[in-house]
Amino acid sequence: MHIDNYFSISNSKIKDAEYVIYGIPYDATQSFKPGSRFAPNAIREASWNLESYSQFFSFDLSLAKVCDAGNINCDGSFEEIGVRVEDLLSKISGVPIALGGEHSVSFLTTKKFKNSCFLVFDAHFDLRDEFDGNRFNHACTTRRVFEQGFDVVIVGVRSGCKEERVFADRSGIDYLFSWELKDFRDVERLIEDYKRIYLSIDMDAFDPCFAPGVSTPEPFGISPRILLDLFSEISNRIVALDFVEVVPDENKITQTLTAKLIFEFIAGNCSKL
Repeated sequence: MHIDNYFSISNSKIKDAEYVIYGIPYDATQSFKPGSRFAPNAIREASWNLESYSQFFSFDLSLAKVCDAGNINCDGSFEEIGVRVEDLLSKISGVPIALGGEHSVSFLTTKKFKNSCFLVFDAHFDLRDEFDGNRFNHACTTRRVFEQGFDVVIVGVRSGCKEERVFADRSGIDYLFSWELKDFRDVERLIEDYKRIYLSIDMDAFDPCFAPGVSTPEPFGISPRILLDLFSEISNRIVALDFVEVVPDENKITQTLTAKLIFEFIAGNCSKL
């Protein structure tokens, strides 16, 4: 099997691409298992094991124009990394798909999409004002995004301190606990009024049996199966995505799931065009 250092279905230049995949290998604040800086390349490697035909959407991904723009240089400060992300996003006319890295990178990747709903799948509220003395810690990401003016919907949450839940309730942030989520329609009802959606998928939203390789695994998670139906219904409203908090596992389960979700999003989106 051929394996290369770019995403397997990459076939276009950035200026022509309908979808642009790029990595942000940053994990400076992870508080349990570090290593998500290795995720972008591990996800790329895993993509070569997947067929380029989506059985679910009956779509051949070779027909999509996809560019792998490589990794953002993560040397220097968080602010300097943000400048590089903004520079890359300014060159993209298609749908950007960011590969983290820890969840804090979502603060950088969302800035161009402030007139969107921030729909985040996450085991954690991530609504702390600061953690370990850092307001841009991965545990503060959704709070920082909310402060940018986004309407926020959190799906799959099952962990966080009491203050985060109180903040969500007082701020009008919609959330679904993992045990409340029956099917994709539960999510759809929360976002039905939004024409533009920024989708952030923290891979710890899924139960550890599906995604063992994450920074902060949390039991009683959701099944990734729900995203196939969700992509079928809302992929044409998704303006950008990120996949974060993957810490590559030796059995390549989590990075393969991430690559597969990217495949299926693109297939679902193309089938809506």
